[in-house]
Amino acid sequence: MTRAAIRWKAFAVSNHLKQRMRRWSICVAFLFVAIPLSALKLQAVEPAAAPSEGLKVLILGDSLALCGFGKRLDERFRNNPRVKATFTYLACGTNPLSWLKDRPYTNIKTHCGFVSMVSTVPDTWEETEDVYGMRRGHVPGAHPVPKLEDLLAALRPDILIMQTGTNLFDLFPDRRTVIPNRHGPTLRSYLVPFIDKAVKTPSPLRKIYWVASPISGRVSKEIQDFVLAQTRADIGGIADIIDSRELVPYPYHHMEPDKEHFIGADMDLWADKVFDLVERDLAQQPFASLKLLSEKAPAIAVTLPEPTPVERTAPPAEKPKEQLLQVKAKLVMKTEPIPVNEFLPYQEFLVGYVYEITRVIAGQYSENQILVMHPAYIGLKKQKLRYRIGKTYKLQLHELEGTIWKTVKSKDDSGLINLQPYIRIQDEVRHPEHAH
Repeated sequence: MTRAAIRWKAFAVSNHLKQRMRRWSICVAFLFVAIPLSALKLQAVEPAAAPSEGLKVLILGDSLALCGFGKRLDERFRNNPRVKATFTYLACGTNPLSWLKDRPYTNIKTHCGFVSMVSTVPDTWEETEDVYGMRRGHVPGAHPVPKLEDLLAALRPDILIMQTGTNLFDLFPDRRTVIPNRHGPTLRSYLVPFIDKAVKTPSPLRKIYWVASPISGRVSKEIQDFVLAQTRADIGGIADIIDSRELVPYPYHHMEPDKEHFIGADMDLWADKVFDLVERDLAQQPFASLKLLSEKAPAIAVTLPEPTPVERTAPPAEKPKEQLLQVKAKLVMKTEPIPVNEFLPYQEFLVGYVYEITRVIAGQYSENQILVMHPAYIGLKKQKLRYRIGKTYKLQLHELEGTIWKTVKSKDDSGLINLQPYIRIQDEVRHPEHAH
């Protein structure tokens, strides 16, 4: 069954957002015909008989994959005679930890778009879709992010293709500067647990292809180079790292206001080149000659860098009481939020406020100033930030690191890259995940 490609605009979630949201051509539904949210059985395009010993492919992706990459890549593998079954899950706003059962992501849900395309019997699959633009004014609901451990056990794929990385750019609040001794361990804490789980979960998995981000116009080249280099250093011994910046030229022909998401022919080009790279790599040797990654787990455990205590991610609710920082501080600088259409399809956004410390009431803090990230938008609703420059406030804070807010889209114009960002404990529990 062939489905015609469509282009459409996103509409308002509420009346006061209608004009802003019309400008953003939400990409997550590009190339999809609107279908009911319930799963449908679809006939494959030009089905090719897959051998009984054919490969099973699992594809995971974030919002970039929802812009057309995921569907195109799924189609290329689904129509490949070497492939017996393809399972694709695309969840907006995810990072590598989102796909794991570990806290604090155990019950994480995506609120900005979800698609799955799952093989059932030969030449058929089931598709579930909930994305912007399925009907006028439609905003996706909440969908649990599938867990890697369950997918490996139930689907038993031979190959895993992981498209991710763009949301890790939000670990760099000023979008320009890298602090290796801070950002290196932080990135490692997002990368290594995923690969560790992939190789230690019993399954027929033999190859992992890690599709790193294409060029982003939202952050500096220094940040993009660092993230790729860190990815190669931390997990390149196990996963094949694909640098997507070499595959599709920038600027993109149909680019969204965030200068990161895009649609159309460039997406197809990116997916086609990734498919070609994977196909060429698989052709180099008989697939059956490759060792199961689960059998290589002891050796891999030695290869993977051992996370240090500071890298371990603890759930917000389990943070020791002594990690609570309570201060009296005067607000001296505020970052203004960007327009909604510049962070869509995401629904939350943080802004940085700088305070001068007047007194440390509880906990330890040695700097004269402190950077606090405040939610400017939650669920696309603008928050009332009634903080005034020059006024002193009593703040109860946790480090932003280790919270679900860590990879939420953000902006900080302070330039104080030496300061570790904090978040009010009252704001920490306002993340949509805490409501579920």
